[in-house]
Formats: sequence, C-alpha cells, structure tokens
Amino acid sequence: MAPEVWMVGEEGEDLHGTRELLPLSKLEGLDLNGLSVLKSTEKIGVLYWHLDPKKPESEEELAEIRKERGYSYMDLIEICPDKLENYEEMVRNFFREHMHADEEIRYCLEGSGYFDVRDKDDKWVRIWIKEGDMIVLPAGIYHRFTVDNANYVKLMRLFIGEPVWTAYNRPQEDHPDGKVEVIEAWYMDDSQEDQRLPHNREPKEFIPLEKLSELGIVSWRLNPDNWENDDNLKKIREARGYSYMDICDVCPEKLPNYETKIKNFFEEHLHTDEEIRYCLEGSGYFDVRDQNDQWIRVAVKKGGMIVLPAGMYHRFTLDSNNYIKAMRLFVGEPVWTPYNRPHDHLPERKEYLDKLLKSETGNPPVEAR
Repeated sequence: MAPEVWMVGEEGEDLHGTRELLPLSKLEGLDLNGLSVLKSTEKIGVLYWHLDPKKPESEEELAEIRKERGYSYMDLIEICPDKLENYEEMVRNFFREHMHADEEIRYCLEGSGYFDVRDKDDKWVRIWIKEGDMIVLPAGIYHRFTVDNANYVKLMRLFIGEPVWTAYNRPQEDHPDGKVEVIEAWYMDDSQEDQRLPHNREPKEFIPLEKLSELGIVSWRLNPDNWENDDNLKKIREARGYSYMDICDVCPEKLPNYETKIKNFFEEHLHTDEEIRYCLEGSGYFDVRDQNDQWIRVAVKKGGMIVLPAGMYHRFTLDSNNYIKAMRLFVGEPVWTPYNRPHDHLPERKEYLDKLLKSETGNPPVEAR
C-alpha cells in the first residue's frame, strides 16, 4: 500500500481546485515491502515503510528498522481535541513551516494526517499517511503537519538518542510569501513608450507568484549581501546542477557594447536551456508570455532569483534605474544562444508547450527542465 501524494498550495489547498494525485511512477524505487523514496520530480529524501500495526510480524520489522537506523527512543502521541493539551495552539504550531536539525520519524498506529514537504522547486508536496504508514523526514527539510478531516491520529515518535523537538521556523525572507518584496508580476499594456517604464495596464492587473509557477518559472528570495557564504544558494546550485557561475553588470558604464546588447536582450527569444538570474544589486524586468501569448512583466529586485524554463519566449530590459548586477548560473558550460521568435520547431519549445497544455488540463503545474 503506497501513500497518496499530490501537490498543494501555500495554505494547503488542492491546486486547480482538484486533488491530482502524483502517478506511482513518480514514486522512485517503490517497494511496498521495504524502503521507498517519495518524490515529485526530484528526490526529496523522505523514507517510507508500510507496517500493519495489527500484525505481530510488523513488530519484528519495526525492531529491525529501529536497530538498523539507531532509533533508541520511542513514545506515543495522540493528536485530537480530547487528548492533546492546548490542541488548537499545538496544531497551529505543527502547521507552521519549519525544519529540525535531526530526522523526524513518525509511525501512524491509528487515524490519519498530512505531512507537507517542500520539493526542489519550493512547492508543497502533500503526503497522506494512514494507519500502518511510517515515514522519515530528513534533517533540514522544510515541512509541516496537520490532521485531516477525521481530526485524529495516533503516532509513534522515534528518535536517535534523547529526543530534541526544537523546531526552526522558516525565516520570512526565505519564505515564498516573502518573495513578493523582490519579485512582482503584472500584465503589460500595449504602449510603445520607453521599455524601461513599468507598462502597467489600466486598471493594474497584478499576478500572484503561483501564476508564474504554473508557467514553469521557479523563484527564490535569497541573501545577496552574503551570497559567497549563503547555504541556501549552495543547496539550490547542488540540487539543480548549476555548476557554472559568473556575474554581469548591466549598465552603460560597465557593459561593453551596451546599446547593442540591451537591444538584443529585448528581442523576444527563447533558449534551449534554463535562464537563471540572481539579482545581487539593482533591478530589472523579465517579460514572459502566458498561455494566451500575453506579455507578463516580472520585476526582479535585489535578492530575487528567477529561473525561466527552456523553450519559453521572453525578453529582458533594465528599469528606469538603469542598473542591475546579476549572477548568471548554468548547468555545465554556458550556452547563451538566443533563438529569436519564431523558433517553434525546436524540441525544447514543443516540450515546453506540451507541459503547459498538461498544466491547463489539470495536471500538476509545469516545471522547469
């Protein structure tokens, strides 16, 4: 028996208004009688077993797991209004996004509940555990927990040595909701005025960052003042394979052939690889096409990092401040070749459109390559 797994929004809501289960092919190395690794599109690192608590042989399996992984401590907790002190407050704390310095190990003996974990693109993956499910969340993974509509779950908690329940809540600047201060998006008007102006429609039509995610755009808010020692940047680079890095100053004084390059940047084009930019200073606009070929302007400020998927038509321009210092990242040796529109015959373009179509028909949002 495998757990049900699907994507949810920031408040735990089902995306697209429906519960679209991830196919079992998305669960890497699924072995119903042993260890499994849950995943959405990349390894998340959550370990899973199914042990029927009503069968005596499950006690032996549990003992073997505990011995092999060193889980010497064990206790039980019942989460329900009648049995958990300060129930409302505790449930709120459980659902606050956090991580631990050690593994979180839970074995469901009765009832059911939801563990939400962040995937590599900072999206929520919901894991519905029921009686007999045992999962291990790795140290350092952001997650949260809540009961389901049954309002009851009895869990065995395991730990290596003496338990340390300290929860490290996610800093606001690292949280997706905190990104709006450095990444903002809106639909553009059709004016031919200076490209560096905001070009808002009248009335203004701002777009939530979830909309950008549906288009395949991935983004983070990071600390640009200490990027050399930023563990979050390091983790992103390792997880996504961004081995190459350089820094580019785009302004009249520092960029050779400035006028020509700015003109080229603003030509509508696509790449056969991701375009990854991390704004260390200044600001600028990335314009991207939505599903209906309408322009969306994405304003990126200091601290914002954005990934445009391969095959997406886009363009770039400075804003009226006329300056951006951007880190450019790439998988392997960089290939900066732009393919000006139209280049719809490219495989990467066809692949992108195919993912976009699947997203519109209710499958999980399109993801960057």
